[in-house]
Amino acid sequence: MTIDYDKVQSDVKELGYIADNNAFLEGFLSAFNFPKATFARLEVETKNSVNQGVRIQGNGNIFFLASIAENLNSEFNILKKNDLSKIREAFIIIVNETDLLAYERDSGDVLETSKVELFRYIEFFFPLLGIMPETANDEMRSADIKTAVKFAELYNALSLENHNHSDEIAEFLCRFLFCCFADSIGVLTNGGLRPLLANYTDVSGSDTSTFFCYLFEAMKSKSPIGLPGYFSNVRYIDARLFSNASPLLDFNQAARNLMLDLLGLDWSEITAEILGALIQSIIRPDSRSSGGNYTSTANIQKVIGPLFMEDLYRAFDRVKASREECATLLKRVRLISVFDPSCGAGNFLLTAYKELNKLAGKIIDTIKTTDKAAVLGCQSSSLPSDHNFHSQGTFSLIPLGNFYGIDDDPFSCAIARLGFVFVVCQEARKSPDIKSVFGEAVNSLFSNNIVTGNATRIDWETVCGGKDETYLIGNPPYIGARKQNQAQKGDLRHVFAGYTKISDLDYVACWFMLATKYICAHGGGFAFVTTNSLTQGQQVQLLWPKLFEKGVRISFAHTSFKWKNDARNRTAVTVVIIGVTPITTHKPCELYTPTTVYSPNNISPYLTAGETIVERKRLPISQIPKMVKGNMPLYWSDYFLNHEEKVDLVSREPGVRKFLKKIVGADEFINGIERWCFWIHDEDLEEAKDIPYITERIECVRRRRLASSDNSARAHAAHPHRFRENRETTKNSLVIPSVSSENREYIPIGFVDKNVVVTNLAFLIYDCEPWIFGVIASKMHNVWIRTVCGALETRIRYSSELGYNTFPFPDVSEARKTEITRRVFDVIEAREKFPGLTFAQLYDPGDMPPDLRFAHHLLDLVIDSCYRDAPFVSDKERLEVLFDLYTQLRG
Repeated sequence: MTIDYDKVQSDVKELGYIADNNAFLEGFLSAFNFPKATFARLEVETKNSVNQGVRIQGNGNIFFLASIAENLNSEFNILKKNDLSKIREAFIIIVNETDLLAYERDSGDVLETSKVELFRYIEFFFPLLGIMPETANDEMRSADIKTAVKFAELYNALSLENHNHSDEIAEFLCRFLFCCFADSIGVLTNGGLRPLLANYTDVSGSDTSTFFCYLFEAMKSKSPIGLPGYFSNVRYIDARLFSNASPLLDFNQAARNLMLDLLGLDWSEITAEILGALIQSIIRPDSRSSGGNYTSTANIQKVIGPLFMEDLYRAFDRVKASREECATLLKRVRLISVFDPSCGAGNFLLTAYKELNKLAGKIIDTIKTTDKAAVLGCQSSSLPSDHNFHSQGTFSLIPLGNFYGIDDDPFSCAIARLGFVFVVCQEARKSPDIKSVFGEAVNSLFSNNIVTGNATRIDWETVCGGKDETYLIGNPPYIGARKQNQAQKGDLRHVFAGYTKISDLDYVACWFMLATKYICAHGGGFAFVTTNSLTQGQQVQLLWPKLFEKGVRISFAHTSFKWKNDARNRTAVTVVIIGVTPITTHKPCELYTPTTVYSPNNISPYLTAGETIVERKRLPISQIPKMVKGNMPLYWSDYFLNHEEKVDLVSREPGVRKFLKKIVGADEFINGIERWCFWIHDEDLEEAKDIPYITERIECVRRRRLASSDNSARAHAAHPHRFRENRETTKNSLVIPSVSSENREYIPIGFVDKNVVVTNLAFLIYDCEPWIFGVIASKMHNVWIRTVCGALETRIRYSSELGYNTFPFPDVSEARKTEITRRVFDVIEAREKFPGLTFAQLYDPGDMPPDLRFAHHLLDLVIDSCYRDAPFVSDKERLEVLFDLYTQLRG
């Protein structure tokens, strides 16, 4: 489907100042082509419907809620406390007089914006038009993305002409971006920069570099000497601008044309935080900094909301009736500092700045309403005297000097500084004093608030002193222990000096430790977006006790969700948000899931209710049999055979049949892949060596083991015919894959007979009783493994010592074991109805056979009843019971 993007955007833009929510809703539905009959029906339903939801049927289903709350997140959280999944409409839209919050059920995405800014985000509502955002064509894109695409084309054009000059290109594009914006608000030239470039440069682009060298010189010289006369129209900006020599680049016609296109764009439609990060991602696509991924503003709201914004709004609600208390709150808001020690392109800082500025504007509006006469004649210290202010167009109410950042990429820092210039001037673009506002914003470019450097080595106190209320936010770089270079490992040792057991920590742990030390010294709190690895597996044991001993606690958290970017080709990574405050901060904890929010007494590092940290155990704490890892081939895996290779070899060398066994690891077991290995007992070695094919491979394995840097591998070269372990079962083995998809409701496990060898890529229980199958295959066990074990990318990583040995299972009677066994056989029987399907297919979450699902459901009922008589209604309840029992069993 094609739509007139400009018309939809124009229609939505007209709604920006409509305070009446009935009129707003009618205009919104009209913009998205809802039938007229819908409006007539809603006219009655929306009457006096403040804080009462209205269900709308049409092009798409909408649950519409009009609210009087200043902070719409509070209304959204009320819905989450009652479980969003109970609302079946595709969209939830909450509005007050000035703002809108929207939730899209299928994706879980949230949009939070003012009505005035809503037109910038109409792609969010494309599903109402039958279009998925990721399938929208170029004509349906926002100004931010269209502009970023143009910059990408310009970057490519310059790269073709200037090989191995990426830093110079980045420097030029940063300067050009500044010029585009300055010119668009009328502070750079009298007649516009585009005509100058068009009229005074050759179409070939051959003199474009010279033109910009002159331009940059004119912008920083009050009395430019020796410049062509047409640069007399260029206004002086600041002598400190572009202190480095101008990049000397080669331009072609395509690059010149792209710059003309960019200068012709309407820059009032550009969102600074999105554009800056988009451009950074183009020029620094491999950046490890937080800004390397452009981020959704609504996701940043999940960071700053529970950390400080929601508290401020609650305070505002309490003091609205008092001018004096509002003035006190305004003073507090204006003193808040926000510090991002991994700032990238500055998205988090810019969003925090805009939100604090918006709240300050609301407070001032309330003061004006409460005591209009006092405000009109006011030069009181209770109101900001350094800038003008006005309702819903407030700018510079919050000092730019309150925002601090560190990043190791100079280009990212430059983009972050430019972002503040953009935001301040966009707010004030209709002000008669725009030149003064622009000058003060440019002055912020030369402050030391955003510092280029390695945040693990810089003393954070020297960047942000933390003298008033300070909050740390951001998305620090994640690098796993096995992927860190020597410099990063050195950073880790520096930050955790004096600690042992740090070599396996993720790199992001540095930011958590440094932030913990900072808030323990200054108060406030921090909230970081990070991969969920810090809340799983050994990272919990390695990091969190070190933080907790300093006197902090997890005060809020968002459990795993997809963090999507605002890019042309949207991507998503699974992340969590963790908010930490000193234990002296007496504030209820809040734990957010994608559809719910609740307030436990404490939040554990697993982002569950409680305080327990699970420790590895060499033996099970419950009355269940020992689990071991399979046999490590130790270079024999290079000589595994598939079905065709095995058949061919046996036909040529019939004697090898005696020494072949089927072998399975996680991949072979789950996906039904047939592989064969050589399995040679000591007493059969001489017979095996009579076969040249086997002798040759034994010798290859011996040489490779001897050449290994691992002492253990070299020791095993003495018996190269064996795997490192030669464990076998007498009857059967229960196989548990070491890695399994997180999307499966159950871990796919199964029995293999004594003729199958299991590799170290799976776990097994030898000669296992069937009821143990029921315990491991249960939802109860899967919930535990998901919570306490680590993950490999987005897959569950099973661990015997951390997951199985710590699994709390109550002692059960023989009668109960018999009941579990009966249900296990039902599951196996249900599987056998589909002999052609692999475990991956049987346990596909979207296509699991109903009979198998039902058999597992009956098994779950039996396992659940081992813990308590009342049925469980959620995994949250299961975890609460499991952690309680774990605490008892571990003593």
